[in-house]
Amino acid sequence: MQKHSARSAFRPRLNLIVLALVAAGAAPAALAQSNTQDASESQAQPASLPQVNVRDKYEREDLPALAPGRKAASGARLGILGATSIMDAPVHVNAYTRELAEDWSALSLQDVLENDAAVVFTTNKGHLLQNFNLRGLDVTAMDIATNGLYGIAPANSVPIEMFERVEVMRGPNVLLSGMPPLASVAGSVNMVTKRALSQPVADLTTTYVSDSYLQVHADVGKRFGPEQRLGVRFNGVYGSGDMGAEDESQKRRVGALGLDYVGDNYRLSLDAYSSVNKIDGGSPGMFSFSGNASIPGVGMVLSPPRGDVNMFRGTHGQYDNSGLLARAEVDFNSNWQGYFAAGGSEAEGKGLLFGTRAIVTGADGTTRGAIYNVHTQSERRTAEAGVIGKFATGDVQHRMQLSFNILKHKEGTYNTACNYCYTTNMYDPTTPTFPDAPVWKGYTTENEFRSFALADTMGFADDKVLVTLGLRHQTVKTPLVSGAASDYSKSHLSPMAAVIVRPWGEDVSLFANYTEGLEPGRIVGTGYANTGESLAPMKTKQGEVGVKLKTGEMTHTVSAFQIEKPSIVTNSSNYQVIDGKQRLRGLEWSAFGRIAPTLSLLSGVEYIKSRQLNTGFENYGVPKLRARIGLDWDTPIKGLTAGGRLLYTDAQWVDSGNKLRIPSWTRLDLVARYETKFGSTPVRFNASVENVTDKKYWIGMFTDGFVMPGAPRTYRMSATVSF
Repeated sequence: MQKHSARSAFRPRLNLIVLALVAAGAAPAALAQSNTQDASESQAQPASLPQVNVRDKYEREDLPALAPGRKAASGARLGILGATSIMDAPVHVNAYTRELAEDWSALSLQDVLENDAAVVFTTNKGHLLQNFNLRGLDVTAMDIATNGLYGIAPANSVPIEMFERVEVMRGPNVLLSGMPPLASVAGSVNMVTKRALSQPVADLTTTYVSDSYLQVHADVGKRFGPEQRLGVRFNGVYGSGDMGAEDESQKRRVGALGLDYVGDNYRLSLDAYSSVNKIDGGSPGMFSFSGNASIPGVGMVLSPPRGDVNMFRGTHGQYDNSGLLARAEVDFNSNWQGYFAAGGSEAEGKGLLFGTRAIVTGADGTTRGAIYNVHTQSERRTAEAGVIGKFATGDVQHRMQLSFNILKHKEGTYNTACNYCYTTNMYDPTTPTFPDAPVWKGYTTENEFRSFALADTMGFADDKVLVTLGLRHQTVKTPLVSGAASDYSKSHLSPMAAVIVRPWGEDVSLFANYTEGLEPGRIVGTGYANTGESLAPMKTKQGEVGVKLKTGEMTHTVSAFQIEKPSIVTNSSNYQVIDGKQRLRGLEWSAFGRIAPTLSLLSGVEYIKSRQLNTGFENYGVPKLRARIGLDWDTPIKGLTAGGRLLYTDAQWVDSGNKLRIPSWTRLDLVARYETKFGSTPVRFNASVENVTDKKYWIGMFTDGFVMPGAPRTYRMSATVSF
């Protein structure tokens, strides 16, 4: 087993990234975001998208155009299928924009995904970790792709400032995106990095978040040379102040550099980042009410505490991340292209990273607290190569892609714990004694993922019918489990079939798909009797049918789906085990665009009926109904837009035995934007209020039996000066 000291060369450092950039400087970087486009289309007219002739200063010409309202895009990149318009995509997908993030003064991916009805977060707002579920299935931070590749994004909380788009595709999609490094077959979230644009960018944004957090963000970019072939884009962030739980302070540092070069028949790119998140003075908590006989009405959850309740005063934590991604595309001719991408990331976390759990034992809120001092390190290396070609067989047009990818992931986590060893109160917490720091002893888990994929999209009847067929052969190897050598190796052939039919023109698309996904064997986490045990891999199946409709400047997607997946439950002996199967059946509607000349909409509603088929229980953490309704109004005052969003989440079970249930909740958030000029200098002001009524509520669950309080009323204000 490989050994490292706590402050070995493993620790991510920005200067290491700079050295890597200097070493790569001889090979100019690239604009090749479209990992499946042929040469001519990637620069002028992305595949399957109408040509767009008018773009503003801040809009990337190689990405699908912004939709009316500017909160979503008209298309997304679907992994092996490439850049595809929403109307041509054989799956339910949305692409959220940088403009949406700016409107809400977003700091992290969570701030953007709160607009999506299919997403439910399973960690507190402001937690060092940001985990969520998508269509009722878990997704972790390391299951997020960057420019189509897993293993690059930060391992804990994704800073939004360095990204142009957030693309969310629902359902198991292993053919399209490959196997994520940890768990998720729920869908994919792909982050598209920023690039230098046709016009220089020089923006300085100052952001304030209550209670007293202040941040500065510089975003600069320019293209160089007589033909502007070389592009450089840099984003730097520094923020510090009180934010999150009461008396908690947070710090953020982000540096991200994107280089690209456009040659005559090739394109190169290089992305590098360093990200640091730090908390001091506390953290929000997660509460269990299981088996509490002292509370009147066993199985009932008490009223939530304040949203900013600080359960872990005097604690601290820090997560450092760095990543590097290089990509090259070359055009063999007008119909065939090859590409290669490679990169990796490293992460190190110390302190109070997880284990923010407490067991409520009394009706007055008396609680037994648990607290962990953690030291974790992870390392990921990834690469992908492939070819893309267009050809015809008779009247049938083909777009075929063959790809190979590999991802290696190593991780080691150690902790010293105070396991429910002190008494506190969830309404009036005490200050716990933080355990001593653990000694990091090396990696305890290694995974290697390899896959080959072949997909062919066939166009019939002048592309009125598009049929996609594909296969991906996956292999999972685990040479190290819980610090011991392992010969674990499993393979699976995952099929996909999808169809788009447009019988009434370009404004109506009927679609259907069937996909399978393979989830690697999960390592049981801390707090269970079988901690460290490796569970068997699980195969997930999904079928989906739906319709996409364009009406004026609005785009709607309505779909019905069914997902079947093995269940992981906690049994009566506190063992996490695979027991039976869970089935999720749902209906989903999402929409974006303008419903009137001055009124834009970004909304979604999802209904899911879930069952554990062996027990008849509903799946915990899967509310039946979720809605996110966002409206923006361009007021008669020039440059002023006002709006808001209404968030609703239905009641949900929070334990696998269906004994604990939290009620539904509704939240109102408001937002405003004002654009003006000071002389000839453009200035934009953004302001928002989350949880306007400052209500106390249980926002959802973390894991079997543990619930989380929602964040309190939070103010955000930012000012952007464009030089």
